[in-house]
Amino acid sequence: MIDLETLVLLIFVAVLTLVITTYMELKKKLKKPEYVTRELLECTSCGYKLEHDHEPGDFISMFKGECPRCGSLMRIKAIYSVEKKTLIPPQ
Repeated sequence: MIDLETLVLLIFVAVLTLVITTYMELKKKLKKPEYVTRELLECTSCGYKLEHDHEPGDFISMFKGECPRCGSLMRIKAIYSVEKKTLIPPQ
């Protein structure tokens, strides 16, 4: 049979394991994701699309730069936020 001290020690280890596991899971969930604001530009002539970082003062329908494909004006079609970890680095 198991004596009282061994039983108490086993219960203590089980409770401690449960507390540590719960703490680690909560720590993972409490991390706030970081976001970055991006813009989608579209050529007014050929429809070429380009995504890059948002700059303060930019707004939807604003003309911004020239199309690398045909040289026409690029227009901001959308401004949105995405999680930092989901960004694909430019090539």
